[in-house]
Amino acid sequence: MKVSRTLLALTALLVFTIGCVNVPDTPDYGPFMAANPHSVLVVPVLNNSPEVTAADYFLATISTPLAERGYYVFPVNMSRELLADSGLSDPGLVHGAHATEIASLFGADTVLFVTITNWEAKYLVLGTTVTVGFEYVLKDGRNGDTLWSSSQVMNYTPETQRSGNAMADLIIMAVQAAATKALPNYIPLARQANWKTIANVNLGLGQAETFTHPLLIGPYHNLYKSDWIVETPDTTN
Repeated sequence: MKVSRTLLALTALLVFTIGCVNVPDTPDYGPFMAANPHSVLVVPVLNNSPEVTAADYFLATISTPLAERGYYVFPVNMSRELLADSGLSDPGLVHGAHATEIASLFGADTVLFVTITNWEAKYLVLGTTVTVGFEYVLKDGRNGDTLWSSSQVMNYTPETQRSGNAMADLIIMAVQAAATKALPNYIPLARQANWKTIANVNLGLGQAETFTHPLLIGPYHNLYKSDWIVETPDTTN
């Protein structure tokens, strides 16, 4: 009898723990659906990593997942030039400006602010792990309210094909790790992070560290509004 009660208690504790860990809070998409944005302006990225080229590389990966999600995306290079002509050449100034001011320059429905938190390759002799991390905030171009926000960290460690010869495998792993450290390929991993965050699509590269709630499908997608969550009013009372 004592054993049965103990097993029952442990089972209940396990179910409770799994529920707490794996069930994330559902975000409030209400403001997003009310705004019903059709266009996204991606402003220059705020780069908090030591890699000076990270921001430019990132911008090459962000437009496609947004467009495929069903939104018109203003050309990122043209947008950057226009912002620079308007006195907002520094990303810090852009991120410090009000979203309505920036949106009015383009007639954009929303403004996407992205901060790079990680962009590095860690070398451990027999393996190199490439890591990218981003924070996303989408703001309403009409009033500056936050419509959606998310973050993502992606890790990738190249796998080495084993030859069966332990010494040869060690040499190959060391050479590959050094090559990855010297020339880490960040772009595919950044692309994976964007797709995972924006559309919950897995491109099969790297491992995501955080669960994210995707951007709702936009008006230029054939599944527009299929993922809108509309609460039905309670009429039982």
